[in-house]
Amino acid sequence: MLVTRPRHTRRRGITIVESALVLSVFMMLLFGMFEYCRFLMVLHITNNAARDGARYAVVNLDKPSTFDDTDYTDASGTTYLSIQNYTTSRMGGIQKNIEGYQVAAYAVDQAGLALSPPVVRPKAKSTAPAGTYPDPFNGSDPYAVPWNTAVFTEKIAVTINGNYRPLLPTLMFMPATISVRTTAIMGSEG
Repeated sequence: MLVTRPRHTRRRGITIVESALVLSVFMMLLFGMFEYCRFLMVLHITNNAARDGARYAVVNLDKPSTFDDTDYTDASGTTYLSIQNYTTSRMGGIQKNIEGYQVAAYAVDQAGLALSPPVVRPKAKSTAPAGTYPDPFNGSDPYAVPWNTAVFTEKIAVTINGNYRPLLPTLMFMPATISVRTTAIMGSEG
């Protein structure tokens, strides 16, 4: 009786190719999860910073109208961070992940909040043409109302604006930039 032995073929090359294919797909998924988590972290911190900045604005209504972008020193020599600097400090360095990072504090148009859905827009001077609202990021807008003119029950908003740039957008099939715009509003305590 003739006994045949099974032939052992070498599969070393095919195993390496299969591993490389599976590993490349796995790594793309892994880096995609990391990038998505990084984006969510930036959004979360931006939301918290805007809320903290709005709270800081409503408790400092006694400061001058330039306090939104200029630090203030009182008569006793105590220096208070401006609303923009305070909000940026609450970002904890994450603002470096947002290109064109901007912060604006402004009094909110109450009529916009009464719309359905509500629209958060800056309050305009009475001399502004109907339907014209100032750009909160343009400090020299002629129709802008100072942020600290909001009276009790009116709202003050802090908006953070910029673009998030993923680390590996082409690898993850993501857009090159993602717009980030976060607004927090608080009731005036003035």
